[in-house]
Amino acid sequence: MERAAIPEPPGFAELSKAEQVLKLQALWGCIAEQPGDLPVPGSHLEFAEVRLAEYLRDPRALTRPTKFLDRLAKKRR
Repeated sequence: MERAAIPEPPGFAELSKAEQVLKLQALWGCIAEQPGDLPVPGSHLEFAEVRLAEYLRDPRALTRPTKFLDRLAKKRR
């Protein structure tokens, strides 16, 4: 996915990395207060619908989160 060209806020580069992260967390907190306002790509909705249908067909076939995380960890090695 290509990044959008968004101008850096004035003074952001002068902040330490820790301060930049705190600033981003605060901004994300403001965004997250109204999650219904966030656009959701159609492809994400379609994926969620497929996964929900799979789950409703056979809930036991769902991968447990711990197994999924173990599988991801093995791929990183």
